[in-house]
Amino acid sequence: MRPARRHTAAAPLFPAAVAGALLLAAVLLAGCDSASSPAASPATGTAAPAATSSSAATSSSDEPEASLPPGAQPGLDDYDGDGQKDPTCATQDFGAGLVLRIPCQIGNAHDPENDTRLVKDSLYRLPGPDVDLTGVSGSILEARTPEGVHVYIVTFNSDALFATGSADIGSTDTLDNTIKVINKLYPNGTIQVRGHTDATGSASANQTLSQRRAETVRTYLTSHGVTASSVTAVGLGSTQPLVEEKNTDGSASVAGRAFNRRVELVIRLPK
Repeated sequence: MRPARRHTAAAPLFPAAVAGALLLAAVLLAGCDSASSPAASPATGTAAPAATSSSAATSSSDEPEASLPPGAQPGLDDYDGDGQKDPTCATQDFGAGLVLRIPCQIGNAHDPENDTRLVKDSLYRLPGPDVDLTGVSGSILEARTPEGVHVYIVTFNSDALFATGSADIGSTDTLDNTIKVINKLYPNGTIQVRGHTDATGSASANQTLSQRRAETVRTYLTSHGVTASSVTAVGLGSTQPLVEEKNTDGSASVAGRAFNRRVELVIRLPK
């Protein structure tokens, strides 16, 4: 009887099987990783470069527009001096046809005097240019109409012009110096003179007094060489206050009443 053969040929079969299994596992693992790896180039088998930053560049170039608040319009003026035009988020009607664009980040560009408090949405919160108002008892504001027309509003206190309850001009210093400013910086625009009173007295009496004062100022401007294409006058009584006329404790604010007694010159520049 022949001795039993040893299966020496079977020995190399086990490593081959293992090798095949390992190869299959490697293929499967490669397939799983492909979802998170860059796609392979069919020609070279090397990973294709990642997507370029063209979309990022696009979003970066659109950043100023994208940063506008909802409903805002691109700005026309740089009010805060940061080198960028300030967008506007609303318009506001201040009566007698004065409708202005309101910057989104406005805060209170002007603080009222003598510890008075601005009324909500006060015209006086608007910014103003750096203009020499020497000899003018007042201030100047700057804005745009919804159509983009540039508007400057010179505001001065009535007490510097008129005695209490009167429409007769006392000192003309403020008006004379205001005419110089207008002729130098804002010639050939249209001017609307707006008279205002405080809230004491009746509404009808306040309306009449404010109209008379506005007419008096209009006459003075036109007869003393103001350079304007037209000058009109309107009285608004106490309907457009700038500041509160009561203190926080409910008492009457003498300073607030005085601040609201004023004349405004709304100067619209030519387009």
